[in-house]
Amino acid sequence: MNNIYTIIFTLLTVSGIIDAGYLYYRYYKKTHGASFTCPLGQDCNAVVESKWGYFLGVKNEIWGLLYYISLFIGILIFLIMPNLISIMPLLLLGATGFGLLYSLFLTLVQIIKIKQYCLYCLISAGISLLLFLNSIALF
Repeated sequence: MNNIYTIIFTLLTVSGIIDAGYLYYRYYKKTHGASFTCPLGQDCNAVVESKWGYFLGVKNEIWGLLYYISLFIGILIFLIMPNLISIMPLLLLGATGFGLLYSLFLTLVQIIKIKQYCLYCLISAGISLLLFLNSIALF
């Protein structure tokens, strides 16, 4: 496995954890009286509180945290035991492919349905794209 790609993949997963964690933190603070403003001048609340802000009754921020943490654990397992888990690059490729498709769907929802943008959601979509491209290099 190429070291540069594993380093990039790891940094991207950590960035995703920070982004999704911040989004959830801002949502949590908002539910306790603090306002949630978007640096883009858009209405982040319209995005994160829309009907598309949930999947199976769970906020997308939680799914994002689980997704990025799972990828982080996956790459660590692969780094620690590369011969034991030889299918891991394929699993990471599949997971990041799904994450990219879901991010593209949510980005299209922002553009077409909600007509508002959430910077942190767009950052997550960008991270998902980069993770997928990096997974291709890992595979």
